Amino acid sequence: MPESVYLNGEWLAPEAAKVSVFDRGFLFADGIYEVVPVYHGQPFLLEDHLARLERSLAALEIANPGQAFWLDLIQQLLTRNHSQDALVYIQVTRGAEAKRSHLPQGPLQPTIFASVSAMPVHWDVPTPVKVTLLDDIRWLRCDIKSISLLGNIMLKQQAQACGALEPLLHRNGLVTEGASSNYFAVKDGAIYTAPTDHLILPGITRMWVLKLAKELAIPVHEQAFSVADLAQLDELFLTSSSREVQPIGQIDDIIIGQGGCGPITEQLVHAFHTSKRELSAQ
Repeated sequence: MPESVYLNGEWLAPEAAKVSVFDRGFLFADGIYEVVPVYHGQPFLLEDHLARLERSLAALEIANPGQAFWLDLIQQLLTRNHSQDALVYIQVTRGAEAKRSHLPQGPLQPTIFASVSAMPVHWDVPTPVKVTLLDDIRWLRCDIKSISLLGNIMLKQQAQACGALEPLLHRNGLVTEGASSNYFAVKDGAIYTAPTDHLILPGITRMWVLKLAKELAIPVHEQAFSVADLAQLDELFLTSSSREVQPIGQIDDIIIGQGGCGPITEQLVHAFHTSKRELSAQ
C-alpha cells in the first residue's frame, strides 16, 4: 500500500482519502483513468500516456488541468512514496453534485485521484499462458479509457473460471482485444493486430511494440484477424502496461505453434526490455 495518495489537492494516507457518495464516478462511472508504468523511478512513455489521458478527458468533456499539472503530480507521487518500479494510477471523474441526476447539472469541479503501487519488473521471456475465446460484450467506445469496467470484469471472471489468464474477445468473427490488453497474431513472419478504432483501446504498449517491430523489419499489418484464423497462427501474444509482451501458448483447446514462445515474440520481448533499460537511464 502506498504511503500517501493524492486527492483533490491534498496528500493523504490511503485510509484517509474519502470521496463524496454523490461523486458521479461512484454513481455513474462518469470518469476516466490512466495507468503509467515506472522503471527505476522514470515514467515509461509518459508523453503518450498523458496524450491518451487528454483524449479521454476531451471525449467526456471533462476539464484537463494540463500537462504541467500531471508531470508535477506524478513526480511528487513517486517521490513521496519512494517508488522505483511501479504503476501510477490516475483517475478523474466529472465531480460531485448535490443530488443524483443522470444529466450533469452544470459545470462541476473534477475529482482527481492518484496513487502508486509496486510493480515487479522482469527481464526474462515470460512463460506462455492460456487465453479463452469470448464474445466482446462491452460498449462501443472502447477507445475511451473509461472507469466503467463492468463488462471487462465479467469477462475476466469467465476467463479465470476457464483456467485462462485473459479473454480473447471478438465481435462478428473478428478479434478485437482483451479485457485489459491488446492482441497480436503472427503468421508467415508478419504481425497482425486490430486497427485503432472505437472497438479497442489504443494501448501505449501496443503502439510501442508496433514501433519496435518496424525497427526490427518485421512486417506489420494493422488489420483485424478472425476467429477462423486462430488454429492456423504461428504465434500469438498480448501487450499491456503491466504485462509488457506476454506470449500465448494456448487458446482454449487450440495449441499455438508448439505451445512455447515463438521467435518473433521472443525478439519483441528482448527489444522491449532493451528499450525500457535505455529510456529509464535517460
